[in-house]
Amino acid sequence: MRKILILILILLPVILSAQDKNEKLGIPEETKLGLFYYNYGDKNKANIEVLVWGSIRSPGKYLIPQGTTLIDLLTLCGGPMTETKLKDIRLVRLKNDSLGVKEDKVINLDYNDFLWEDKISNPAKFNPVLLPGDMVIFPLEQKFSLRDNLYLILSITSTLVSITTFLVTVLRK
Repeated sequence: MRKILILILILLPVILSAQDKNEKLGIPEETKLGLFYYNYGDKNKANIEVLVWGSIRSPGKYLIPQGTTLIDLLTLCGGPMTETKLKDIRLVRLKNDSLGVKEDKVINLDYNDFLWEDKISNPAKFNPVLLPGDMVIFPLEQKFSLRDNLYLILSITSTLVSITTFLVTVLRK
């Protein structure tokens, strides 16, 4: 009995913080079926499952109504993070004869022009309707910080100093 009480006391903050996180993200409890499984399915429609990976507020597996577009899914996921690489969002669609997909393909999408420009460069490919089994990948923008740049400069400088010291030592003898 004592061990169970201790276990509950240990796990209670973890459970409460997970609930708080879902409430902060605006995810209702009945929508979240598992740790990374979200149910936005419609009881009156056919539903499909898609995967969302990468730099997004709520990555995971999503059950969504058939006919959902990528922008709809992006909204359900809570939107991109500030470090999401919006020029290279990838929609991975695997071969599926029953859906008419003849080969594996990766569709690259650029949402930078949607968010920051006046015109959309390719409207036909901009907001595709998702199919069952689609994977949407939001890559992380690699940004160098001052610390990273300083580390790189110091590494190169110390290597050059070491080589110079070695050459001076060898040439003196």
